[in-house]
Amino acid sequence: MEFTSFKAIVRDEVERRTGDACYVRLNDIIKNNGVKLCGLTVTQEDCNISPTIYLDEYYEAYESGKATLEEVINDVMSAYRHSKATHNIEMKYFFDYGTVRKRIVYKLINTEKNKELLSDVPHIDFHDLSIVFQFLFDEDYLGSATILIHNAHLKIWGITLEELYSDAKRNTPVLNKYEIKSMSDVISEIMPQQGSVRNEIPLYVLSNKSRLQGAACILYPDLLKNFSAAIDSSLYIIPSSIHEVLLLPTDENDEAESIKQMVKEVNDTQVEAEEVLSYSVYFYNNADDKIYVC
Repeated sequence: MEFTSFKAIVRDEVERRTGDACYVRLNDIIKNNGVKLCGLTVTQEDCNISPTIYLDEYYEAYESGKATLEEVINDVMSAYRHSKATHNIEMKYFFDYGTVRKRIVYKLINTEKNKELLSDVPHIDFHDLSIVFQFLFDEDYLGSATILIHNAHLKIWGITLEELYSDAKRNTPVLNKYEIKSMSDVISEIMPQQGSVRNEIPLYVLSNKSRLQGAACILYPDLLKNFSAAIDSSLYIIPSSIHEVLLLPTDENDEAESIKQMVKEVNDTQVEAEEVLSYSVYFYNNADDKIYVC
């Protein structure tokens, strides 16, 4: 079955099961790195928050024989019930910057892969990456939901990029607290049945506690400075994904090319296209407290 027919069948069945109070539509959504996904959006008459379920992976499961069409539809309905909103968002307060400025945070994305997006959002260059901004909802209200900040928001708020960045620099380390763990500890958490894992290479994982958009932690004031001082070493910064980076202590910046080949292989085979951060490797020099592209 072609994807077009698959999408239509799933949409019609979800619409039938959700009833007359909901409107179900299909729409192409451009995600990070220009990745286009098919979203199924369910809009309730009495709610202005509409959950979107991406159908691409469901189609892959159906095509590969891992799931029947009935199982796919049941899973989509389960995803909808899990994510549907139970209340409205009062959006008028969003037009007053004074009420939202304490929830403005930043994240890092790849510049080259997001050229079209960057033409429409305020951003700051950081080597081959870009710092962009979002409004982070209170976790008790909407979980980890965010709204990406566009150029139009700055005009509505009457603020500059510098003001936005200043607020994000203050808020992000507080709202998205960082976490550094050894790779051994991370593996033990993922595979507890393996028991304690000993890693001969002193590799560390840096992210935030939610492990969402955690690569931006490398921007936190004094984070790398304090960590490198604690271990008395400069660092390779290896971009694992938009959600985390790896920190590898190093005395000399002489292994960048081999690490870069590893990053390319992992990005091309293990990381979802929309979650790739960079094919570069970075070097934090503890002598001058600066990050360089290798």
